[in-house]
Amino acid sequence: MEEKVEAKIEQIQQKFTPTIDTSNRISSLSIKGLKQKADVSNLAKSETLSVGEHLADPFTQEDAIKHWNDYIEILETKGKKLFASYMRLSKPVLMGTNILLEFPNQGSKEDFENTNSELISYLKTNLRNYDVKIKITVIETYKPKVIYTNEEKYKHFKELNPNIELFRQTFELDL
Repeated sequence: MEEKVEAKIEQIQQKFTPTIDTSNRISSLSIKGLKQKADVSNLAKSETLSVGEHLADPFTQEDAIKHWNDYIEILETKGKKLFASYMRLSKPVLMGTNILLEFPNQGSKEDFENTNSELISYLKTNLRNYDVKIKITVIETYKPKVIYTNEEKYKHFKELNPNIELFRQTFELDL
């Protein structure tokens, strides 16, 4: 990848090598000279990566977690603690160029998706890979049965501690 970039830079430098014309020489400190330098450097920058080409350096799970944690620290210094807490809800798992996350409910997933554009651009830039995507799944958590009646409460406590039946009989308690 670096060889391609270096080869393109050399091609651009060969194309735009300034010809020295002593009769019409422009001072490098003049406005016209500064503009000419800026034009040459802008052309060189624009042709380093052609349209459709982008960085795709490989990265590891450790790299992804490092930059993930760095971004959490950046958010906290900016005062965006809610988004930082969403990032802490799930440890990122790398699968190819996809970062897999798990959230406990649909609401936190939607909040995260609505505000993660800066995170994605940060990861793409720092991991030097513009194929990075974040995939989110929602984990349906078990909702415990709500206990309403005294009989249900007694059965529940009896399951937790069978000695409650002995206690009830000893003190002759009713439900």
